[in-house]
Amino acid sequence: MLSKLEGFCTVVEEAVAIGHKDLDRLILARELMNRVTDKCRSNSKLPELVELFLSRPLVTVPLGAKLLKVTPKAVDLMLAQLGGTRPRELTGRSRYRAWGIV
Repeated sequence: MLSKLEGFCTVVEEAVAIGHKDLDRLILARELMNRVTDKCRSNSKLPELVELFLSRPLVTVPLGAKLLKVTPKAVDLMLAQLGGTRPRELTGRSRYRAWGIV
């Protein structure tokens, strides 16, 4: 019984460490992208795009356009506006692209 409890505690401890690393990664990504959004206009959808990246593991242009209620071209322009703080492209394709914070 004691060894099972120790094993369970070890697993929980490792899960907490992994969760803490993920949280640190998301906080850093938010801070970097917020530096860009601080310079944009008050009616810009760019801060909403940043929140979308933080709330979803994978974001595509059509998904961003649908959720932000803008055109796909506007999402492309916002991604270009993020510049070096843009999340990593996960697909490596030119036709159907998806981004996420890894």
